[in-house]
Amino acid sequence: MKRLVFGTLSAFVLAASVVQPSLAVESLIQGKAGGNSVLVANKSVVSSGQFVTVKKQSTGSAQIITKDGKHYLELSSDFSTGQGPDVKVVLYRQATVPGAIEEGSYVTLAPIQQFSGKQRYEIPSDIDLDDYASVALWCRQFNTTFGYAPLS
Repeated sequence: MKRLVFGTLSAFVLAASVVQPSLAVESLIQGKAGGNSVLVANKSVVSSGQFVTVKKQSTGSAQIITKDGKHYLELSSDFSTGQGPDVKVVLYRQATVPGAIEEGSYVTLAPIQQFSGKQRYEIPSDIDLDDYASVALWCRQFNTTFGYAPLS
C-alpha cells in the first residue's frame, strides 16, 4: 500500500512539473493519516538568474519565489560576492546593471545578510515585480555595483 501511495504521489509531482515547470517541491511533510507521508508543494519560482561580476567577483544564482502568498528573493547556497561597506540587495529596473546606478532606477530590499551562502529576503507586497529585471549587490557608500543577476 505504501508503494502504491508513493508511486501515485511521484506520478502526480512528475505530471505537475510537466504542466507547471516553475513548481518546486520544497518540503516533505509527515502526515498522520494512515502513517503515510504527504508531499506538499509550497514554493513556486517566479524568475531566476546567474550572477555576473561588475566590480567584485559575484557568483551563484538568485531566484524570486512565491511562498505562502508572499514574494521572496533567494540567493543560492553557492552564492558569494566580495566584501565591502554598506552593501545592499536591490531590485534594478533593467536586465544589465552598470557600475554606478542612479536614484529611481532601483529599490532597496535590505542590507546584505552575509557575503556568501544561502539567504532569503522578503519582497514588500507593494513592489510590482514586472518593473524590475535584475537583482544587484550594490555598495551605497561608493555607488558601486558588485554584481547582478538578470531575472527571467
